[in-house]
Amino acid sequence: MIYFDNASTSFPKPVEVIQGVQSLMENSSGNAMRTTSTEKTDIVFEIRKKIAKLFNVKFPTSIVFTSNSTESLNTIIEGYLKPGDHVVSSAIEHNSVVRPLVRLHKERNIALSWVPVNEFGLINPNDVIEAITEKTTLVIINHASNVTGTIQDVESIGEQLQAYPDVKFLIDASQTAGHIPIDNQRIKADFIAFTGHKALLGISGVGGYYINPEIKIRPLKVGGTGVLSELLVQPEGMPLHYESGTLNTIGIGALFYGINYIDKFGIENISKELIEKTAQVIERLGSFSEVKIYSQKNASGIVSFNIDGIIPSRLSTFLSEDANISTRSGLMCAPFIHEFINTNPFGCVRISMSHFTTQKEIDTFVDYIAKVIHNLPEIRNINIPKVYSNPSIYDFNEEGA
Repeated sequence: MIYFDNASTSFPKPVEVIQGVQSLMENSSGNAMRTTSTEKTDIVFEIRKKIAKLFNVKFPTSIVFTSNSTESLNTIIEGYLKPGDHVVSSAIEHNSVVRPLVRLHKERNIALSWVPVNEFGLINPNDVIEAITEKTTLVIINHASNVTGTIQDVESIGEQLQAYPDVKFLIDASQTAGHIPIDNQRIKADFIAFTGHKALLGISGVGGYYINPEIKIRPLKVGGTGVLSELLVQPEGMPLHYESGTLNTIGIGALFYGINYIDKFGIENISKELIEKTAQVIERLGSFSEVKIYSQKNASGIVSFNIDGIIPSRLSTFLSEDANISTRSGLMCAPFIHEFINTNPFGCVRISMSHFTTQKEIDTFVDYIAKVIHNLPEIRNINIPKVYSNPSIYDFNEEGA
């Protein structure tokens, strides 16, 4: 199988990660912040330090572990926003941001402003700043589109937001953590949500977020923390305030080995590789007039496209069943962006490559696309199905009503 769906979950995992997880399962005992575990012996604290270094943030205790980016984003959005607040976000956001915001729009009268993007999913930072009102309390930006791979200029947004001290900044680093350097001394984000099973090369079921230690939010859940059991309320200390119950120590441990692997090659080198791979695919697909490409070269490893006359889900099926190439198609849990890249209502086909993607795999993929185009008159869609209309950012007015 040729695996081109790394933006969903990375595969294969490095041997070091597989062996490390096996070792943890065979040899680890006890529970983080329980039994005999201490900061000096707890692998979880060691991984907090690694992630703090990865994001260039000062305090490892500002790293909170969750099950994935979705839980991280929900925790921050639910825990920070209050009735009547105003949020600025963008048309490239994943449903892990869109759905919590829309729910709070209905339940807490949260006003929403969605910033448009260009035909490749790029945000103009000035549009974000211009959307801020006196009621704005939070700006949420997807660091890289999971549809087009376009990486946003979050440093410019973060710098301009310094003029608005009451507005906090959340970035969704699901597609970038592990692919590109993330220096929060330059970005100045108050929250960074990440997941472990994508470019950090970990296993499913682990993620987390960075939280500015000067900010306090309402925890998504409360309960056992292993210490201060005499308190009937959630302990205030970091990260205990946000981590109740038994953590996924095996999943968190996998990040130790995944980040070690990334450090061995250098994240800058991984970025360079992916830029070169996406540039090559875009150039080669661009030689076919029947192919419409929605990506520019990028360090996310993503190239999205369509072939004229073929519904994307059908093309993904061809790729899977005829060529054993795994891709993703459709709206990809990001409903708004397709209005701007002109892929409504069916979305597009996405390939997402990794450090492990080989030249032979790229060649096989492009050769198969050439085969499809050669036979296009026979395989074009005969009947285009009717579908409901897709949502639009313009369903919301400036105040989100």
